[in-house]
Amino acid sequence: MKIIVIFYLATFLFAQSPIAVIEFEGKGISQTEASALTDRLRTELYNDGNFVVVERGMMEEILTEQGFQQSGCTTNECIVEVGRLVGVDRIVGGSVSKVGNLFSVSARIVSVETGEIFTSITYDHNGKIEDLLSQGMKLVATQLGGEDGGDTGVFPFVGLNFRF
Repeated sequence: MKIIVIFYLATFLFAQSPIAVIEFEGKGISQTEASALTDRLRTELYNDGNFVVVERGMMEEILTEQGFQQSGCTTNECIVEVGRLVGVDRIVGGSVSKVGNLFSVSARIVSVETGEIFTSITYDHNGKIEDLLSQGMKLVATQLGGEDGGDTGVFPFVGLNFRF
């Protein structure tokens, strides 16, 4: 029985499907700043270990080959189309807004197959954009990965639950 449990656990842990991150829309910030924040989110999602992240250059190459421009792609339908072209099951999209000194990151993970939103978070940062880049995007990645209390530590396998 232990061997079966270990097999299912190993399969679950190492069979993560890749996820892509589309460029976030900047509202009240430059597109360069939005792009830098998006890049940091990609890195933090990868470093978090909950996701296998498609590299930005590879994603852009595929989209260029298909003649698809991702700039201005903010609707779920557009995000799903990018996910289909890139060949992932899930894709992250969102925006970064600035109002006064408050930055607000809205991010969501969308199923490419169904268009349903798996996870949607909002992270507010009061201060400098540099701090949002260096610290805030790590918290956004953590929230998207479910480590903010939403992760119960329970893994279902064939009707069984295992706690760690």
